[in-house]
Amino acid sequence: MPGGPTDIPIIHTLYDAYTAWHHLLLKFPKSQRYTLGETCDRQLLQTLELVLGAASVREPDTKLDRLREASAKVDILKLLIRLSKDCSCTSNQQYLDMQSRLQEVGKMLGGWMKSIF
Repeated sequence: MPGGPTDIPIIHTLYDAYTAWHHLLLKFPKSQRYTLGETCDRQLLQTLELVLGAASVREPDTKLDRLREASAKVDILKLLIRLSKDCSCTSNQQYLDMQSRLQEVGKMLGGWMKSIF
């Protein structure tokens, strides 16, 4: 990789998703900020770590395992973000924005996994 793993488009997409999420988290109700909000925050960061890890691994099986784990975390995040909307922690528009970002990450992960084998 010419510029390293941070040049991979999915890294930029996840980075942007996290920064958007971080701005939402600052406005979360206190009652949910350190439970639901922090759980979403942690899941997003772990997904970013897994994708960065997958980018730096040459072994196809290990790479695929990390990408599958990242994909599972994205699925969990989609559910948690929907829960945050249903609990009135985020607006409908904020929910749709985050879902769109996570949808894009999911597509990118799926394409990457297919390209491995």
